[in-house]
Amino acid sequence: MTSEPVVSISAPRDLALHDIVVVGGGLAGLCAAVHAQELGLRVVLIEQGDGERYPCNSRYSGGIVHIGFHDPHRPPEQLIDVINRVTGGDVDPGVADAVARDGRRLLRWLQSHGTRFMRFNFKEGYKWSMAPPRRRRPGTDWEGRGPDVTLRRLMVVFLRNGGTLSLRTRARELIVEEGRCTGVVADRDGQEIAFRGRFVVIADGGFQSDAELFRANIGPHFEEVFQRGAANAHGDGIRMAQKVGAGLTRCDRFYGHLLHRDALTNPKLWPYPQADELAVAGIVVDANGKRLFDEGVGGVGLANLLASRQDVSPVFAVFDAKVWDGPGRTARIPANPLMTNAGATFFSADTVRALADEAGIDADGLAETVRAYNEALAHKRGADLTPPRQRGVMPQPLDTPSYRAFPLLPGITYTMGGLLIDGHGAVLRADRTPIPGLFAAGAATGGLEGGNFGYVGGLIKAGVFGLRAADQIAEQGKLVGAARGVEER
Repeated sequence: MTSEPVVSISAPRDLALHDIVVVGGGLAGLCAAVHAQELGLRVVLIEQGDGERYPCNSRYSGGIVHIGFHDPHRPPEQLIDVINRVTGGDVDPGVADAVARDGRRLLRWLQSHGTRFMRFNFKEGYKWSMAPPRRRRPGTDWEGRGPDVTLRRLMVVFLRNGGTLSLRTRARELIVEEGRCTGVVADRDGQEIAFRGRFVVIADGGFQSDAELFRANIGPHFEEVFQRGAANAHGDGIRMAQKVGAGLTRCDRFYGHLLHRDALTNPKLWPYPQADELAVAGIVVDANGKRLFDEGVGGVGLANLLASRQDVSPVFAVFDAKVWDGPGRTARIPANPLMTNAGATFFSADTVRALADEAGIDADGLAETVRAYNEALAHKRGADLTPPRQRGVMPQPLDTPSYRAFPLLPGITYTMGGLLIDGHGAVLRADRTPIPGLFAAGAATGGLEGGNFGYVGGLIKAGVFGLRAADQIAEQGKLVGAARGVEER
């Protein structure tokens, strides 16, 4: 890829000539911006970060483009069934239909702009992995990996096509004139700037890094949930849109994973390896040795349940040698041996009671929990446990020394809920009427994920709605070719 320096503006003078103001330079924003240019529109993109590799969740992601870990090339009807199954049907039909129908289009579009894909492993959900993939090692590993390369390629295209980019620029307020959204007021280096356009696309992510919104929607202890992404999504776009009447979907769920608690002080333990497989195949207990949840809800579900707790007492994953040597090795970035290699603290013993003593867990409580758990599984009565163990991955008895435990930490990547949109990315009021001139894409929006703790795919949502928003803006504004003579070129 030919590298070009990212440039920014200090005081835009001709902003009224832009057709679209895009807020946010992640995958959603860049897809919207570049595709809008392809449709003949003039675009200004504002991004709060700085530098050629400004931080954003898209850049830090694993780069897997999937729909509920299924191939986006499947027939749309099958993919809609997948989305409904993953979310328990708690999904906006128009949003689900858009993702199911345009996932393959997104892949083709990204390929047309130089994104290379590879199959990471034999599983269907990893068929479309941005290349080069992140390596099999603990800690952060994004620079020069597929998502970083893709975003830099798209930015080069955007700038070459005459796009205007303003870095270090944080959106604060939408401009509304005669009932129509016509721009954004933003702060850049202490200066207030009005970015004007005929349309605005909000694509600045969710609210996972904002303590106020987190506590209002997810749980009371923001400081006890680890930021495993770029940690710069404060819900600015969501707040701005709400002030002009936008409706919201449910906002109480997020995409994330379980981490070893040592991630608080050990950077090699986030964003990977995750602890999901160990917790789901084992049990999750408190300091009294009591199980807290149905582990079968999966790692994303357990992260949500931990984050919503009212107390902050220690929580542990407890498992045996079969889990450590089985599910512990199955993840793309496996806990075994990468957690150990990264220096994570483990408690280990040949008996459950000895393990409890090592970890500071009540020995009687843990011994009874494991006994009752194993007995229930042996008689296929997991549903009779409190809490029940009847969902998701098939549980297995904990009966093979050595036994292990470590303290858990919920990690949040992005919030799943957000602005209410239609199948084209138009932002809607609570009564589902559109706000003229206002669109949104990516993690700032809801309607696709969260039901049943279901994860459908952050990159697919971002890219599909970035493209769709540009399409709809061009159609609504009847701007393609107008004023720029595109048809005559």
